[in-house]
Amino acid sequence: MSEKHIICLGSALWDTIFRVDHIPPHGGKVLPTIAVQGASGMATVAAVSIARLGGRVSLWSRIGDDHTGQMFIEDLAREGVSTAGVRQLPNVRTPFSTILVDKHGERLVVPYFDPALDTDTGWLPLHEIASAGAVLCDMRWLQGAEVLFSHARRLSIPTILDADVAPVDDLRAMMPLADHVLLSEPALHSLSGASSPEEALVEVASTLSARVVGVTLGARGSLIWQNDDGAGTLSRFPTINIRALDTLNAGDVWHGTYAYGITRGWDLSRTVRAASVAAAMKCEHFGGRAGAPRLPQLLERLQLGAAEFV
Repeated sequence: MSEKHIICLGSALWDTIFRVDHIPPHGGKVLPTIAVQGASGMATVAAVSIARLGGRVSLWSRIGDDHTGQMFIEDLAREGVSTAGVRQLPNVRTPFSTILVDKHGERLVVPYFDPALDTDTGWLPLHEIASAGAVLCDMRWLQGAEVLFSHARRLSIPTILDADVAPVDDLRAMMPLADHVLLSEPALHSLSGASSPEEALVEVASTLSARVVGVTLGARGSLIWQNDDGAGTLSRFPTINIRALDTLNAGDVWHGTYAYGITRGWDLSRTVRAASVAAAMKCEHFGGRAGAPRLPQLLERLQLGAAEFV
């Protein structure tokens, strides 16, 4: 188990996930073959991924003081995620979403966030940052992320940004605060007009002082730009060839595994390879975060060798 804990801050939702044969292009009734419910959200799933790998992890977020919120807390407790930093707000509905996943593993996500979910950060347990091995934030609670990153950087604790799709101004405001800026492909292309992800990543990385700037490319693996004493190097990391049943939360599992590797002292290559394999393994199972692997499963898959990579 990692000696130092990881703090994940950001979105928290309660998901209802339906597996359907196809996602209809217009109105009608679709009968699911499987239904799963559970705690979700980018930072939430990253935290679950870390816990499943054996890491100590805390989630900092906001939910409602309602029945859904209580289910959320109980679900994460079963996964071993500390929820002492999850604030339950009175007279607020816990964010929730309904998700359709088709036979190809693609999905349609319909989330709802109560407008009454306030952005106050005064209650955050900032004293816990000093003992953390890393902090990870998504783009769904910018006020909290800014406070957490600012405190962590003053203490020289690694800061990791899950830079998924968000308003461009918000992305440009948050990226300079992170040591590790890890973008989704749509987020990267929102920041650059370059035709290829390689060109776009180098362009974005040249504007930042981050140690690592990367982009996840799904089945095409990931690209990682590393700042080596002022000279940037760009590397492509493949992923394994799988049959995807459900791509929901794959990026969140990737980011959680990356954060776990950083706190374990893994080198960058091993960390990215592990994150890629963990995300791919997740996609082999239906149910969002349900497919996130345990550490023995992940290590076994990594040891299968280069033949499984594409």
